Amino acid sequence: MANKDAQSMICPSSGVHVVLPDYYSPEGMGLIVPKTKDGRVVFMLPWLGRTVAGTTDSNTSITALPEPHEDEIQFILDAIYVLSAWSGIRPLAMDPTAKNTESISRDHVVCEDFPGLVTITGGKWTTYRSMAEDAVNAAIKSGKLSPRNECITGNLRLVGGDGWESSSFTVLAQQYVRMKKTHGGKVVPGVMDTASAKHLSHAYGTLAERVATIAQNETLGKRLAHGYPYLEAEVAYCARNEYCESAIDFIARRSRLAFLDTDAAGRALPRIIEILAKEHNWDRSRQKQEMQKAREFLETFKSSKNAQFHDGKHK
Repeated sequence: MANKDAQSMICPSSGVHVVLPDYYSPEGMGLIVPKTKDGRVVFMLPWLGRTVAGTTDSNTSITALPEPHEDEIQFILDAIYVLSAWSGIRPLAMDPTAKNTESISRDHVVCEDFPGLVTITGGKWTTYRSMAEDAVNAAIKSGKLSPRNECITGNLRLVGGDGWESSSFTVLAQQYVRMKKTHGGKVVPGVMDTASAKHLSHAYGTLAERVATIAQNETLGKRLAHGYPYLEAEVAYCARNEYCESAIDFIARRSRLAFLDTDAAGRALPRIIEILAKEHNWDRSRQKQEMQKAREFLETFKSSKNAQFHDGKHK
């Protein structure tokens, strides 16, 4: 910003992950290969009831919707049934001496190359609080400010975290039911099963009862996709309380269904869009646009040579 002729400060690096059935990583256990044929690390870890495996590291260009390439998926595994695959772009801090992106540090860098202009590059999502703390501290120093106290981010809990305990899901299972409509349109009560209760508790913390209330009182208690604990009520809740403004917002950001199972996310789209349309007063044209955009988005989770994923069962 200060110098239009300055060299780029970041080096985009493509990192691909694939999602596998849960039996590849028992609960509480993971697998890491510390050194592959080219020296990189590959891991397999339990994630939201499935297994996430990765990752790759290669130079790339910045695009709005990065897609996993077949050769990168092949690097992670040779012959396996894949539930979904995705690629992200890391904003690695530029290192002029690095021969490739694998050798570039994942740490963030805070600098002030121009008086009053504090820049932060690199870093990763899992260290965003540390990045923010370092950036704000640098800005305070640059502006010669006098803060009233030191950074408190280490003591702040996420929304819904205060008062939450790992056993909180039992309250949902004992006190709530999932009111749902049958195929014939009849409203019937269904149990708040343990899987759904645990999911709501872990995803929303102490706010989970709000979602459970919607499921119980507004006949939005059905699951969105077979084999996954996501409830219809979550779509309505996220639209009202978490600025869920599109179908993609829900399948990729409010829930992680797109990452867990691309095909399941596709099958859930009609109902998700139906609920969002009611919440946001969408007309038919907007609903059609949402379906098209969401399907195009889900295609980015499939490599060109591996366009059809499976349900995790060996044939």
